[in-house]
Amino acid sequence: MEPSIQIKGDTIEDAVKTALSLLDATMDQVTVTVLSSPSKSLFGLRKRPAEVVVVKKAAAVPVTDKRQEFDLEQMIDSLKGDDEHPYDLHVEHGFQGGDEPVLIEKEGSWVQIQNGRVFVKAEGQRYPIIEPADNVRVVVNGRQIQERTAVTSLDDIAVHITDEVVASMMNVQLIEQDMLAVLSYVPGKRVKRYLKDIEPAASLRIEAEEEVIESNDLEEKKVLARLQELQVVHGVLKHVIKDVCQNPGSTDYIIAKGTYPKEGLNGDVHVLVQEPDDMTWNEAEKVDYREKNMFMHVEEGEIIAEVIPSVPGVAGENLLGNPVLPKPVKDVTVRTGKNVILTNQKIIALKGGRPQLEWRGMLLKADVMEELVHAKDVDLESGNIHFYGDVRVQGSVQESMTIESGGKVFIKGTVSKAKIEAGQSVTVENNVFSSQISAGNSNIIIDELVVKVKEILYYLDHMMLAIKQLMMVRHENENALQMGQLHYLIRLLLERKYTDFSGILSRFITKVNDNSKMLEKEWIDCAERLRSTFISLSKEQVNEVAALEDLTEELRELYELYRIPAAPGCRLTVPYAINSSLYSSGDLVVSGQGIYHCQVRTGNDVLIRGVCRGGEITAGRNVTIDEVGSEAGSKTRIQVPEDGVIKMNTVFEDTTIQIGRRVHTFAVAAYNINARLNSDGTISLY
Repeated sequence: MEPSIQIKGDTIEDAVKTALSLLDATMDQVTVTVLSSPSKSLFGLRKRPAEVVVVKKAAAVPVTDKRQEFDLEQMIDSLKGDDEHPYDLHVEHGFQGGDEPVLIEKEGSWVQIQNGRVFVKAEGQRYPIIEPADNVRVVVNGRQIQERTAVTSLDDIAVHITDEVVASMMNVQLIEQDMLAVLSYVPGKRVKRYLKDIEPAASLRIEAEEEVIESNDLEEKKVLARLQELQVVHGVLKHVIKDVCQNPGSTDYIIAKGTYPKEGLNGDVHVLVQEPDDMTWNEAEKVDYREKNMFMHVEEGEIIAEVIPSVPGVAGENLLGNPVLPKPVKDVTVRTGKNVILTNQKIIALKGGRPQLEWRGMLLKADVMEELVHAKDVDLESGNIHFYGDVRVQGSVQESMTIESGGKVFIKGTVSKAKIEAGQSVTVENNVFSSQISAGNSNIIIDELVVKVKEILYYLDHMMLAIKQLMMVRHENENALQMGQLHYLIRLLLERKYTDFSGILSRFITKVNDNSKMLEKEWIDCAERLRSTFISLSKEQVNEVAALEDLTEELRELYELYRIPAAPGCRLTVPYAINSSLYSSGDLVVSGQGIYHCQVRTGNDVLIRGVCRGGEITAGRNVTIDEVGSEAGSKTRIQVPEDGVIKMNTVFEDTTIQIGRRVHTFAVAAYNINARLNSDGTISLY
């Protein structure tokens, strides 16, 4: 058999070169079969080597014209004879030389392997079967077989076995924006194959035994040279490279690591006043309002909080020596109300009252809310209450009366057919009948204005683009426009192209003016500039394109400051309510008997200790209720977002829950419900 070898390499040329060296041959003396070309994996992290089979050609054998003639009848007679050797010993194989093998005798048809040679005996009507394994090549009468094949003693059977040499594979990749260098190494190996003796059998699987010898040629200088090719100049871990070269394994190693930036710290605010504890309730106790301090208080000149400036980070360095910048840090933007001042990074009260700190991302609104105490009922005698600060009512709120507060509201008595609107939290100690209560109204207003500002910015951006395009068509500089020309151009755009813009602006300006007592001055100033520029079309305001750009950027800054919703610190607390509309931008807490036929909407959680019979609840997060619906079948609906949870100890029929877009209606009573969405989008009730 011709010597052959199967080998892998980085390229086809490298693999063939290594094989020629091992076979001690030249290209003219071998035949090469390419099994696979080099390639990379899907993400390019690992390289697949080339693989070839190199077979050394046999030496030329002189050809003689003398042909051996066979007597067919004599051959047949020899098959029928009962001489000493009934099997054919001329069957070819992949091994030559050595002593004549001693065969194992067995009756019937069989095939066996001795000393690397295949011997066949076929008797009667049954032929032995051979099957090649993957690591051998079996040729029968000049044709390679790959499946189970019946053979006879006259068949010419050759078994070709190829040793395999797999070159080691080293690869270095830079990952994580050139911050890490990863060494991947697979040791080389040589697979030596041979045929072992197999006793006679009617069916024989021809398979080579394998001996695997691993080789390690990983050297420090090769790894360092590869890093140099990749232009790595920083963070090389030489001790790791040394350890890997001495004890390599088929895994990945981090051999270079850049210096990561040290991240800075955003600015913050350290609050110095003590906030009152939140009111809590459980199954065993009720809230005692007499023991609760509903309003914290500061004196004139008292420091409410200290503003902590941001700390910038420290740049790092990647493997290529380039700087890696830390994330930018942000300072807290403080908006002060009329009763506080910011001095030397300290927020100081100018009047005594309740400090109010409201967060929107990195924006902090700070003010001190004055308190109005009304010792009696709010009725026709007292009139409605409109107060920017906090309101404390020692009595009840009678029918058709209104309380509007920019801060918190506390009502000791009942609320009957009245309207309560508070910028912050609302607490009612007694029952609520057929009333409208809104807690966190200032947040609602600002959130609505932010939506309108986004829409206005859309029109302004397109209007500015249209103006610049018109100037380009006329080959004029936008700064060359005279006052009257720009005024005329804006009017034409509003009348012919952006006809909806004036209506959008009017609604925004009206909203700001109606709620001016609850809004910062920046909202009022911005609304006035929009009115004079686009509603009144004042020539003094519309004098140059740069002024329009300034107005657009001012409005964009206002949007960026307020687009993040306020942190949920607002709460509406009632013990009992019937036929009422209850809204809270934060939580709703029902601490007593429960609610009946109410419309409830919250930006955060709903917690009802008692019952919820009839009506509808829409929560921004989770809902927890002791008992929902009634045995008489009072229709009740509860809705939360797709990541919300609805917990109910008892739920009666005709109750509908909605989580995200999924809806479920209870046909019979159920208990201990913990409803949420599964990973497949269906509602799980338990």
